[in-house]
Amino acid sequence: MYKIPKEEEIRKAIYRALRKYGSFSSLSSLRLGILEELKKMDENYTISMKRARILTARSGFVKLEIKKRHTKKKVEKCPVCGGKLKEIRNLNLEGKQVIIGYRCTLCNYKGRVYEKPTRYSFHFS
Repeated sequence: MYKIPKEEEIRKAIYRALRKYGSFSSLSSLRLGILEELKKMDENYTISMKRARILTARSGFVKLEIKKRHTKKKVEKCPVCGGKLKEIRNLNLEGKQVIIGYRCTLCNYKGRVYEKPTRYSFHFS
């Protein structure tokens, strides 16, 4: 039977995994590093990739490098952590304001209107 760890325990595991390995070049390798540290605390702990990504992005001590690709959908909430997005505006040649991108208020993700993340890499900030 598996157990779900608390946020504090996951943050400790993220910190220890990054101290041990330095950086992670993908989300799956980050999850495995976190899982390895969680198993030292309790053998039954597990974590999903989505929860690992969200808590790592919101931790404050991890720098994310995100490769993005073009998509047809506009984003409603942050694709990295699920937080609120603030619009980035600019003036066009006619003097009207247009939305050119979004910035997350929680994890500082920044992207254009029709972009979504495809690959993550994680480093100490």
